[in-house]
Amino acid sequence: MQLPFLVGVTVASIATVLAVPELSHSPLLWAGLSALTIASGVFLLPSKNWMMTAWVAVIPMLDVICIAGVRTALLAYLPTVGMLCLLPFAWIAYRFRWPGLTVVLVSGALIAALPFALGVRPATTLLAIVNVLALPFIATGISLAIHLGARSFEKRRAIAEEATAALRGALNESNETQLLLRSVLDTVTGAVAYYNARDELILANSTAEKMVDIVGFRLDIPPFAGPDVLAADRKTPISLDQQIIPRALRGEVIASHMEWLGQPGNQIAIMASSRRVHREDGTLLGTVIVAYDVTELANAIEVREEFLTTVSHELRTPLTSIIGYTEEIVDVLGERAQHLGIDAWLATIERNADTLMKRVNDLLHVADAELVLERQQTDVDVIVRRAVEQFTVVAERTGIVLDTRVETDLLADVDPRRFGQAVENLVGNALKFTARGGTVTVRAHRQESDTICVSVADTGIGMTPDEQRRIFDRFYRAQAVRENALQGIGVGLSIVKTIVDAHGGKIAVVSAPGAGTTVQIDVPMNPAVATSHAHAVAITPH
Repeated sequence: MQLPFLVGVTVASIATVLAVPELSHSPLLWAGLSALTIASGVFLLPSKNWMMTAWVAVIPMLDVICIAGVRTALLAYLPTVGMLCLLPFAWIAYRFRWPGLTVVLVSGALIAALPFALGVRPATTLLAIVNVLALPFIATGISLAIHLGARSFEKRRAIAEEATAALRGALNESNETQLLLRSVLDTVTGAVAYYNARDELILANSTAEKMVDIVGFRLDIPPFAGPDVLAADRKTPISLDQQIIPRALRGEVIASHMEWLGQPGNQIAIMASSRRVHREDGTLLGTVIVAYDVTELANAIEVREEFLTTVSHELRTPLTSIIGYTEEIVDVLGERAQHLGIDAWLATIERNADTLMKRVNDLLHVADAELVLERQQTDVDVIVRRAVEQFTVVAERTGIVLDTRVETDLLADVDPRRFGQAVENLVGNALKFTARGGTVTVRAHRQESDTICVSVADTGIGMTPDEQRRIFDRFYRAQAVRENALQGIGVGLSIVKTIVDAHGGKIAVVSAPGAGTTVQIDVPMNPAVATSHAHAVAITPH
């Protein structure tokens, strides 16, 4: 405000004096210029702190004195010089609010009345009175507008500053949250990637970036897939569009999907899952993909399978010789074995060798990567009855009721040997875990969905939910089984599930501690309608 006022008054005064030289002797002009010099000179003081106090009002008041003297001196030649009073008036209105407007009104009246008071211009007409009153009211009106505009500007500025502060706080909080999220993601052992609804990568941790580097692609550049990806069998290549990220971005639900990444000699196995994220209104927000490195677990399983196969074959060869030579000894000795008192010994050797061979065969069966079926039209009811008959003597000896309820003419296209093996394992398990006086019920019937249902229910010890989740795991034996030292290697139900899966069927278990167990298998009568992969489902006890 002061700088344009100083320039305006100085230029107007010099120009008028040059035009009218006798004005250089006007005491009013020099008084006004002196007040201007003092008001402007205070800005040269080294300390400016006083300008933040009420003492700053001295400057615009000196400017008012200045413009009063200069206007009176130049009124006859340059009356418009009085408009420069609006600059100090604006300063006063802006800085001192409502009291400042009173000062503006009074100062304007004094500036307008000074020429009349000094006799420079007579105040004998109505027009002269209007001239006295016009300047203060106009100046006050303009100052009021400036004052209201300044107040409105300050309010908006305060609101804007508050909004800016809130945004700055939100931004800082967002940055901290992002930093925390990044730290958490980089800490977890799994690979995590998040894509928005436009399939743009938003976030990925370092584990995910390292994982895809092995394949040779980037997470942020389509097609989000690479050439060196194999299926779980470590042999079958997976095409680009069938790899994890493209499938997830298409909206497919992926759960515990296994792949091998990388070239031979530098491969890792991963287990991946994906999930789409939606807003509350159902709008797609993005896709989250998570993968874990399970190379050590996959290698351990592979080593276990190789070990089972090797050990089983190594045991089977000498066992075959033991069984063969034992049978030969029995045939050669005939009745003399009884006279020699070794017939019971030989029977024990045969029985235990057969049991051991059965265990070895079970191990070989578990170690088989694929189960090959020899399907044929078979009476399933006959298979079930034969399987149950094998345990009739055992049931009578242990005091267990063996109840068979099997419909007739249950024709299905199955492998009779393998299906019979599955039923035998179920019945044998039921008898093993049922105490004397209990009941084992075997049922077989046709369902409306062209499937045959075989269920084995017992009144035995039952299983906890944790045990039910693991009963199909190879070599798993429940705590009660280990405590009671029951025989078995924990592969029976695993073999049953493998056989049922191969038939395109499904297996289900319902059990509770102390309330017995029911195992139900459903197989399609026609393999053409069999599903490619069976799955476990919950069933209701009959």
